[in-house]
Amino acid sequence: MPADQREFFLVEEVGPGARRPQARAEIWAKLTLTLSMWGASFALFTLGTILQGSHRAFDAAVLRIAMSAVGIAICYGFHRLLRRLSHRSFRTRAIVLSAVAPFVAETYAWANYFAFAALYGRAARLVIVDWNDAVYVLSMWTWFFIAWTGLYLAIEYNFDARHEAQRAAELRGMAHTAKLRALSNQINPHFLFNSLNSISALILDGRGQEAERMLARLSTFFRTTLAIDPLMDVPLDREFELHQRYLAIEQMRYPDLTVEIVLPDELRSAAVPALIIQPLVENAIKHGVALSRPPTRISITAERIGDRLSILVEDAGNPEVERKLSGAEGIGIANVRQRLAEYFGDAQSLTLTPARGSFAARVTMPLAFTR
Repeated sequence: MPADQREFFLVEEVGPGARRPQARAEIWAKLTLTLSMWGASFALFTLGTILQGSHRAFDAAVLRIAMSAVGIAICYGFHRLLRRLSHRSFRTRAIVLSAVAPFVAETYAWANYFAFAALYGRAARLVIVDWNDAVYVLSMWTWFFIAWTGLYLAIEYNFDARHEAQRAAELRGMAHTAKLRALSNQINPHFLFNSLNSISALILDGRGQEAERMLARLSTFFRTTLAIDPLMDVPLDREFELHQRYLAIEQMRYPDLTVEIVLPDELRSAAVPALIIQPLVENAIKHGVALSRPPTRISITAERIGDRLSILVEDAGNPEVERKLSGAEGIGIANVRQRLAEYFGDAQSLTLTPARGSFAARVTMPLAFTR
């Protein structure tokens, strides 16, 4: 950044241990505080001199401008000191500034006293003629710098709090993203394991050509899924298309399997987390189709319920077998629950409904659209 474009109170930091960056709003807040206090001080004292009818009012105003410039320079020195300590705690910075400010205020107050003493002809000996006047000047400027210090630290604290809140939000977002990615990354290995088992079963049954076709379809399916960002929403029609491809692979292993996809046109562009129902479809194959005698059926149905999207994954097989929930949910169900909770909080649900000869898993989530 060119030197002539830098802010007066901006200190750029590079390298290890870099200090907290200052936002433009913080820079202007500090600059406004400093100029406002010194501007108000100049205006009030100059007005007082004029109202007194002093014949040296103009000279006093010029001297006061010079002393105000010195005061602003002192404030800038405080600012630079605090920027050097910005990697320290707010308490440490407050203690340092509170310890230094009174001494600097005393020095400035004496300089101001003797400067105006010189203006009014009492400078030759640099002797305090009026101790009452001297104590007044000293106390006034001491409290002035203490007030500036307190307001400056208040600004620092406010922006420190904002910065920490922003950092905390960023860290929560990073943790949220990492958790979603980890949950999503559980899907493909789980699916690959099941698919390879299916291919292995075909080979063991002597159905080599079908196993080869299944492997080709599996390769196509993985190329498609690997191109999907697991942290991005996808249109529901694309999500259903992926599962239709997966079920087409499984139909090679289970020729009696009937697949039914119900997707109303109004929901084709509904936004859903990528592969959110993949574990449910896999479970329907593993615990339903694979354990039932032919014929078997899997249906995936989407419907709108008010302002919510509902997706039902249901498998049907032996009507005389009572399907039940196992004691502990498997990796797939737990994965879906965690991803839904990370995406939607309490505004979602996953309901499992076993019945005689069938099992249904219903996912509900807020309805939104990708386009």
